[in-house]
Amino acid sequence: MNGLVKSIIFAGMLTVAPVGMAAEAWVEVAVNSMGDRILVDQNSIQRDDNEVRYWEYQDKRQSRNLTTEVIGEQPVYGMMIYRTVDCVSGTSRMQRLVLFNADREVIRRVNYETAGGSQPMSGSSTASVIQYVCDLQ
Repeated sequence: MNGLVKSIIFAGMLTVAPVGMAAEAWVEVAVNSMGDRILVDQNSIQRDDNEVRYWEYQDKRQSRNLTTEVIGEQPVYGMMIYRTVDCVSGTSRMQRLVLFNADREVIRRVNYETAGGSQPMSGSSTASVIQYVCDLQ
């Protein structure tokens, strides 16, 4: 998966079919004020009525070394998130999180299967990504 993530970083839109995995189609959906790119794997989008599940990747232009972005002594430069969204309420719930260091190596995996949801701030890059996946038919 590290090779796949490295490919994501260097391509705005990418289709890759690793052995034993479905093809992935990463598309850049938003860029935040810090220059971080947010990509969505269009092939991961699953719908169930008003609920949408999908993978997103946040490519951090540079780590800002905030406490929440440093794992041990390694700054976080990338985040792969499996997210569930209620398109009616706009509530988003992070289910899985994979954090990457500057060399795009996995430094932590977290499972949030039972965590509650939240609504992103209006106009944020997360709100833009949620709108994008909810608008896709």
